[in-house]
Amino acid sequence: MRAIFEALPLDKETTFRFFEIDQAGGFDGHWHYHPELELKWVIDGVGQRMVGDHMEAFGPSDLILVGSNLSHCWRTAPDFNGSSRAYVLQFPRQAIYGRPELRAIEKMLIESSRGLSFRISGQATADRLKLAFDRLKGAKAGTWESYASWLSLLGELTELPRTLLASEEFSPREPQDDRLAKVIDLIFESAERPMEEGLFAEACKLASMTPSAFSRFFKRHTGRTFSRFLNQARISRASRLLVESEQNVLAISLECGFGSLSHFNRVFAELKGDSPGQWRRKFRAA
Repeated sequence: MRAIFEALPLDKETTFRFFEIDQAGGFDGHWHYHPELELKWVIDGVGQRMVGDHMEAFGPSDLILVGSNLSHCWRTAPDFNGSSRAYVLQFPRQAIYGRPELRAIEKMLIESSRGLSFRISGQATADRLKLAFDRLKGAKAGTWESYASWLSLLGELTELPRTLLASEEFSPREPQDDRLAKVIDLIFESAERPMEEGLFAEACKLASMTPSAFSRFFKRHTGRTFSRFLNQARISRASRLLVESEQNVLAISLECGFGSLSHFNRVFAELKGDSPGQWRRKFRAA
């Protein structure tokens, strides 16, 4: 059984924790939360991420700041064959607050309660960020060089355009049991397999609830019905395949679990505001 709460190994000798992930098996999609804020910069890998109630595809240069106690996960796509790599920075929310010189950083951290996505536009910006991460990576933990590199990186982030992820109605809270995490795992797995019958019944069984009790439980914790949440997971994967693969729209709709092209087109337009064809043309022209 996967626990939702994750206790991070921060100690009294350092203000923050910085490390690099390099996983041949990919990011595992473990849906969890912790009191510490987390900055994650994906170097290699593609798949889906979920921050609060926001779900979308990710790829290289995906840069996300997750707020305190905001549930999140990254799950590598099954068709990605390389190693999934990312830089991760974790630190307590009180580490910045109350310093007048750091007001811009503090404002950004407050906004991160809903999760923030940073837009990296241009090679110069990407190079500047890489240099900031490299300085932090090269500094010895617990030294003033390391602390200065950490503040410098956060300062760089305040200069980047950023987008809020979770909806305004979503409020971070600490789930008290593992049932929702297990159902979320099931949904992500189902988004990577062809359409199958009985998924709702399987989720009810997994949560040990009757259908009506499970429906109330799921909507209370996610703000969405089971079917809408499942559709969002599938459309998130489809949006990535439309941009990165040469498959036609029908093949993608079937691969992402939709029984008919018309249903796929309708749900895609509802969630993304464009038809699948329009989405593909827009991103390939960018």
